[in-house]
Amino acid sequence: MSKSVHSVVIVGGSAAGLRCACRLARLQPGWKITVVEKREIFSVAGCGLPYVLSGEVADAEALRLTADGVRRDAQYFREMKGVEVLAGWLASGVDAQAHKLRIARGGAEKVLDWDDLVLATGARPQRLPGQPDHPRVRSLHSFDDLAPLTAGLRRGEIERVIVVGASFVGCELAEAFAALWGAEVRLFEAGLAPLADNVDLEVGAIAARALEEGGVKVQTGAKVERVRAGADDAAVIVGAETHAAQLVMVAIGMEPVVELALRAGVALGPTRAISVDDRLATSVPHIWAIGDCIQVPQGVSERPVYLPLGSHANRQGRTLANILAGRADRFEPVVGVRALKVFDCHVAAAGVTRRVAADRGLPVRSVWLAARDRADYWPEAKELFLHLLYQPGTRRVVGVQAAGQGDVTKRIDVAAQLLHYGATLEDFARLEHAYAPPFAPALDPLAVAAHIALNQEDGIEALSPAHVTSKLDLLDVRRAAESAERPLGGPKVRQIPLGELPGRTAELSGHEWLVVCERGARSAEAVRRLAAAGIKARYLGGGLHWLRAAGWAERLAE
Repeated sequence: MSKSVHSVVIVGGSAAGLRCACRLARLQPGWKITVVEKREIFSVAGCGLPYVLSGEVADAEALRLTADGVRRDAQYFREMKGVEVLAGWLASGVDAQAHKLRIARGGAEKVLDWDDLVLATGARPQRLPGQPDHPRVRSLHSFDDLAPLTAGLRRGEIERVIVVGASFVGCELAEAFAALWGAEVRLFEAGLAPLADNVDLEVGAIAARALEEGGVKVQTGAKVERVRAGADDAAVIVGAETHAAQLVMVAIGMEPVVELALRAGVALGPTRAISVDDRLATSVPHIWAIGDCIQVPQGVSERPVYLPLGSHANRQGRTLANILAGRADRFEPVVGVRALKVFDCHVAAAGVTRRVAADRGLPVRSVWLAARDRADYWPEAKELFLHLLYQPGTRRVVGVQAAGQGDVTKRIDVAAQLLHYGATLEDFARLEHAYAPPFAPALDPLAVAAHIALNQEDGIEALSPAHVTSKLDLLDVRRAAESAERPLGGPKVRQIPLGELPGRTAELSGHEWLVVCERGARSAEAVRRLAAAGIKARYLGGGLHWLRAAGWAERLAE
């Protein structure tokens, strides 16, 4: 376009759009940069909304403030950042050929010219089939969603809550309603465990146990088929059962907002989000896209994925600003790192799950570790449970998941960097970490998990704690006092302490054993000794500690 001033219009005033706008204004101070945002209240740290509801963030206004305590409103962006934000204006139409964007507010309309158009239209909560638009059926996504929820809770009008979907937000909502407000909360999840899209069953079960211990009634394998709402209550229909409450919160996931992109002729990808290249360019020249409306390539699976994360959005905003300003930059494939707090339990993951690996045709094997996040003797050491997935041929690690009261995010952050560069089990095993007893054990759990996997490749096989039943022949190698304190029930249990095993292997011939101990280390050693004696055996991955953390101890009639 023949203009003296280069014009960039950005649609969307959340993390990606505003990050791009502010960075670009610094790099190109002579350009005209306009952000169109349909909401009056914008630039809200949306990931903090559940924590306002739970009371962990005392004032919702904190989500709108800079680190220096300044409110991020249109005046702030105009005066401090050199960016014009048109709040309350909806982008209603686009002419990609003429480089014009039509925007509307109430009955007023105007047209903006652009040299480059950035789509940062974000995402919205998915809806259930036939979900009614009703005050008793809600989602939590924007700043405006908070007020009616907190008002109803303060007035005592919401004492029974149903949450549909044990997604990250669903789990956060369940905790908020139960912990701060004392509501009776029932959580319905169609999968076999919470967080089914993010972690495998063994880790999801630990999250479920944490929710149950916090007072949330968790019902898995329960697909909500319909929601109804009336003046006095709302209800969900699950199979032949109807469950009523004063409020139903729907948290089954997010979907990209792509209507404007489609009007501009922009191509979507297989995830139904906007398809972009590594320069964040769409299929239409001079139209770019960033944030929760786009799909991104995942390095581990080498497939596009839809991962609406604030961390990605901020990075994409900065990357695109660099590109628009003429700098060499690109948005690389992501690992896919996510984290969650469920009461006192922390959950985090990087890479792919078993289900995703199977969908992508990636053969994987797993190991499980129950460990502590600091030296065993350190008074504040806490439990963490680590699940590591790897490809048996290449020994490339493709996923790491962790849960527990310990510092799980530290391990997942490190794992994510290793996964990004295609690290193998050997790379993980050689991990160097900052060691001192208050911060970590001498061998970090990530490295120990890699050692376990390398042992598995030597033939020391672990059985998933999800697959344990009392029908297996069990060999308990704990000390006699441990076994007496927490005995294993059932007729198929043999108790031989590890130290006595070399002289008693003859007692074990003719059976294939599942060896158990508290954490798995002794039972893995026992399997190696039994293998030397020609006796087939596997051990319980993660040990009895994992079974208890997942609420599965009764499977061994303990």
